[in-house]
Amino acid sequence: MSAAHEDFRRIQRSQPLLGTFVVIAVYGTNESKAEDAISSAFAEVRRLDGILSLHRADSELVSLNRNADMAPVPVSDDLFRVLQMAQEISERTGGSFDITIRPLAELWGFIRKDYRLPNEGELRAVLPYVNYKLVTLDATNQTVRLLPPVAPDRLPHESPSSRRRLPTVSLDLGGIAKGYIVDRVIELLAARGFTNALVRAGGDLRVSGAPPGQGRWDVQLEDPKKKGRRTRIPLRDSAISTSGDYENYFEIGGKRYAHLLNPRTGLPVEGIAACSVIAPTCVESDALATALFALGPERAAARFGDEYPTRFILSNGRIAKSRNFP
Repeated sequence: MSAAHEDFRRIQRSQPLLGTFVVIAVYGTNESKAEDAISSAFAEVRRLDGILSLHRADSELVSLNRNADMAPVPVSDDLFRVLQMAQEISERTGGSFDITIRPLAELWGFIRKDYRLPNEGELRAVLPYVNYKLVTLDATNQTVRLLPPVAPDRLPHESPSSRRRLPTVSLDLGGIAKGYIVDRVIELLAARGFTNALVRAGGDLRVSGAPPGQGRWDVQLEDPKKKGRRTRIPLRDSAISTSGDYENYFEIGGKRYAHLLNPRTGLPVEGIAACSVIAPTCVESDALATALFALGPERAAARFGDEYPTRFILSNGRIAKSRNFP
């Protein structure tokens, strides 16, 4: 006999991880088993962060960036899987999603938050290093090689006191790693028997099933203006991610420069405050939210139509969304 709805309890915990707060919630009848599953889930988050983080000196990604421009580097199953997914999405979005964005992010100071305005010469010198096609994946040997661009320009002369060095092709998984980790946690919880679950890592969220007695989860989308005007949407067995210009930015002369960069121009995307994308998995919604933010409403609609429910909030407050966005 199955348990009655009233026998299910919501067990939820949050921890500061991945540069944000990770929230894990499950419904179950055995609180002890639920707590054990959640503890295992947080351990998995920490394990994957040790592989995919750009901000940990001991991570596998940092080691890859340090060595893969010299020779093919063998990598773990998780890192190779994320890189494969990233490259597939780069192809599908025509390069609007590009994990080789790191040299540009470094140039603007978005990674360490030592913000600066690069000049045109610096941008021209760095742009050849931003091209996802320079990432070579060998599935047979599970290795990664970062190729140099053809005849790259050099950075303009820098003073001896400058710590900025000449660029190399380098990877930043910030637009896909949290989504992958959220997916893995949902899979872990399901393997433990918890199929009504919610996992959120900052702006990336995925749900399975629904709260007992309800048809959907009720989730909130962040207000780009930070005025508490959050939007509630129903979600079941799917994921949603939001990329916004409010996450990492600086202002000079009253103009906002946000961390969401156009990989082709090297400049921050303008005119868009937020982009939310619903997809079957969080690795998809995470990467697509970044890519479609760069594409903008018109080009996103032309490329994907209604394949992924999408909502844009423009900088002027106007909302543009696909017909199938809830």
